[in-house]
Amino acid sequence: MNENVLKFKRPEKQPEPPVKKPRGPLPGWVPWVGLVALAVVLYGVQQAGWLGG
Repeated sequence: MNENVLKFKRPEKQPEPPVKKPRGPLPGWVPWVGLVALAVVLYGVQQAGWLGG
Protein backbone atom coordinates (compact mmCIF):
# COMPACT_ATOMS: atom_id res chain seq x y z
CA MET A 1 0.00 0.00 0.00
CA ASN A 2 2.76 2.43 0.89
CA GLU A 3 4.57 1.82 -2.36
CA ASN A 4 1.93 3.77 -4.31
CA VAL A 5 2.35 6.93 -2.20
CA LEU A 6 4.68 9.58 -3.55
CA LYS A 7 6.48 11.67 -0.99
CA PHE A 8 7.07 15.27 -1.91
CA LYS A 9 9.67 17.49 -0.35
CA ARG A 10 8.77 21.15 0.15
CA PRO A 11 11.05 23.42 -1.83
CA GLU A 12 13.25 25.54 0.41
CA LYS A 13 12.23 29.18 0.45
CA GLN A 14 14.90 31.78 -0.10
CA PRO A 15 15.03 34.29 2.77
CA GLU A 16 13.36 37.52 1.76
CA PRO A 17 15.61 40.58 1.73
CA PRO A 18 14.86 43.02 4.55
CA VAL A 19 12.44 45.71 3.48
CA LYS A 20 13.27 49.27 4.45
CA LYS A 21 10.37 50.85 6.25
CA PRO A 22 9.13 54.03 4.60
CA ARG A 23 9.75 57.04 6.77
CA GLY A 24 6.55 58.30 8.20
CA PRO A 25 5.84 61.65 9.80
CA LEU A 26 8.20 62.83 12.52
CA PRO A 27 7.46 61.84 16.12
CA GLY A 28 5.64 64.42 18.20
CA TRP A 29 8.68 65.32 20.32
CA VAL A 30 10.87 66.45 17.41
CA PRO A 31 9.43 70.00 17.12
CA TRP A 32 9.91 70.49 20.87
CA VAL A 33 13.55 69.47 20.64
CA GLY A 34 13.98 71.99 17.82
CA LEU A 35 12.39 74.76 19.88
CA VAL A 36 14.57 73.99 22.89
CA ALA A 37 17.69 73.96 20.69
CA LEU A 38 16.70 77.31 19.17
CA ALA A 39 16.15 78.78 22.64
CA VAL A 40 19.56 77.58 23.80
CA VAL A 41 21.23 79.07 20.72
CA LEU A 42 19.47 82.42 21.21
CA TYR A 43 20.42 82.46 24.87
CA GLY A 44 24.05 81.78 23.99
CA VAL A 45 24.05 84.55 21.38
CA GLN A 46 22.59 86.99 23.89
CA GLN A 47 25.17 86.05 26.53
CA ALA A 48 27.97 86.49 24.01
CA GLY A 49 26.71 90.01 23.27
CA TRP A 50 26.37 89.40 19.52
CA LEU A 51 22.86 90.86 19.38
CA GLY A 52 23.87 94.17 20.91
CA GLY A 53 21.87 95.92 23.56
